[in-house]
Amino acid sequence: MNALNIRISYVAIVLMSVLFMTAGFSRAADPSAWKDSAVSWQKQAKDTRVVVVGVADELGKTGDKGNADVKGLIQDAVAWLGEGDKNMAAADEAMTKEEYEKASNGYNMAWQYYVKAATAGLNAKSILGGL
Repeated sequence: MNALNIRISYVAIVLMSVLFMTAGFSRAADPSAWKDSAVSWQKQAKDTRVVVVGVADELGKTGDKGNADVKGLIQDAVAWLGEGDKNMAAADEAMTKEEYEKASNGYNMAWQYYVKAATAGLNAKSILGGL
């Protein structure tokens, strides 16, 4: 992985962490806001998943072209997608039980995993494209 990809990944992780922490602070004072938060994170996670699946489908068509780095990134993307799906399912279950704080946190985690998957997939595409 080159230095630019590492920096992009690091910045994405830091931004996601800040978003996650600030979301928790604002909700602590108003429990009724957890439902709104859960619905918002649910939408973000679902929308992001659509993009990740599109990138994964495109990479599935092109393959890794014998590049070990690309192969590893594709494997990472698939693994992160799976983790996101697990968190999404747990959040969906919490949502049906009206456990909105748990659902909000679960959707947020799913979104973070989907962002990681997208980052790995886009890095793989960049390597294949010679960027």
